[in-house]
Amino acid sequence: MLLKDSQFYDLLSSDYDLMISWRKRLKLEAPFFKKIFEENRIKKILDLACGTGHHSIFFAKSGYKVVGVDKSEEMIRIAKENSKGVSRVKFLKTGFLEIYPKLKDRFDAVVCLGNSLPHLQSKKDLKKTIQQIYDLLNPKGILILQNKNYDRILQKNLRFMPPNILDRKDERIVFSRALDFHKNKIVFNLITFRQREERWSFQTKSTLLRPILRKEIEELLRGLGFKGIKFYGDYKFPPFRRYYSEDLIVFARK
Repeated sequence: MLLKDSQFYDLLSSDYDLMISWRKRLKLEAPFFKKIFEENRIKKILDLACGTGHHSIFFAKSGYKVVGVDKSEEMIRIAKENSKGVSRVKFLKTGFLEIYPKLKDRFDAVVCLGNSLPHLQSKKDLKKTIQQIYDLLNPKGILILQNKNYDRILQKNLRFMPPNILDRKDERIVFSRALDFHKNKIVFNLITFRQREERWSFQTKSTLLRPILRKEIEELLRGLGFKGIKFYGDYKFPPFRRYYSEDLIVFARK
């Protein structure tokens, strides 16, 4: 059964921080954000689809004022728990299509990471979301997006992603991800295997994605007034390569 994105992440929330090595990931990404935020004199950041809050918390600990929003109530609950004792960050439950005018603040930077935008199911919804981001940015504010490179995924028919394996004291957990391709849409399947006392169990959760290609996002950003648009293949600033880069990282300025 296909789950709505909020249901999918509500169910995933208790395992989400087990899937990702946040210490390793943030160490890898930190120089990218440090360079861009310093060059653009960023002070206030909106983290869209913030999940369990680790990017928001990292930015806040780095001295920025941060608001993190997510459609999943459970993700926001965990983000608030993760951020206890951290000042300069707050979390709110809201989806892409409700961020403006629900949010009253304006921001120097908006980030949307973790392949979140493909959860929007139509070009109309994507355009509305990007327009709202534009409206929430201060003059010369910046946008950073990180999606999977769907030009590469679709061209090479890449169904499977590398598994994440976690060994704990009393269990082994294997997170396996697979894609099913349909016309203009992708079913994203997450299969979680657990081994306890030599016995294995598994659970499958599935939700729908709409792949966003580089051409679409570039045309949309330009059409809505963004300038200085740049595309990278990862967080070390290499040029984006359509059929080779694993990620599509986008920088744009209002």
